[in-house]
Amino acid sequence: MTSARHTAERSTAAVAWITAAMMVVEIWAGWRFNSMALLADGWHMSTHALAIGLSAVAYAVMRHYADDPRFASGTRKIEALAAYTSALVLLGIAMAMVGASVTAFIAPKPIAFAEAIGIASIGLAVNIGCAFILGAAHHPSAHGHAHRDLNLRSAYLHVLADAATSVFALVALVGGKLFGWNWLDPAMGIAGAVLVAAWAYGLLKDAIRVLLDIEPAQVNHSSHYS
Repeated sequence: MTSARHTAERSTAAVAWITAAMMVVEIWAGWRFNSMALLADGWHMSTHALAIGLSAVAYAVMRHYADDPRFASGTRKIEALAAYTSALVLLGIAMAMVGASVTAFIAPKPIAFAEAIGIASIGLAVNIGCAFILGAAHHPSAHGHAHRDLNLRSAYLHVLADAATSVFALVALVGGKLFGWNWLDPAMGIAGAVLVAAWAYGLLKDAIRVLLDIEPAQVNHSSHYS
């Protein structure tokens, strides 16, 4: 097992647990402060926790079957399959964000700005921390071919998507609180959805190419976990 794979597996597992913990905090805060925005963001984060957890499980499965002769071409397609699933989850999140934003435009609800801003700020800080954890394994100069790891890339994109939606949420909440621009909330939701969908499309395209044995140059060509 390579050092890069060790680092990627540990980092992804740690980020999955951190994301799950923040998800619980946001769901609790949404219920406690009667904020549907926070509650929705907490459940939105749960899908990221699930997808990142899937990436961590994929590493464990790849490690377990690394020397299994039944995998004639190695275990790299397990990685691609996990990335493919994560990309579909990201696309689902993007569609849900658009739906929620359109609903908010049509039937806006009062927002508890102070509480929502506080929790959203904490969520952004957590996302930045998780991005640094995965970034250490993702950066090409740090671990050679780790940046070509589709599984690691999918986890990294989920963290970036969470961070981006947190930034959009903070901009919308601050604008609404200071200037009464409540329309910013659904507008930023749609902007975030477009960004997430674009990331998901790129990941999905690369994963499909690996699954169909049409491998792009940037994908890791190592056939085994180790």
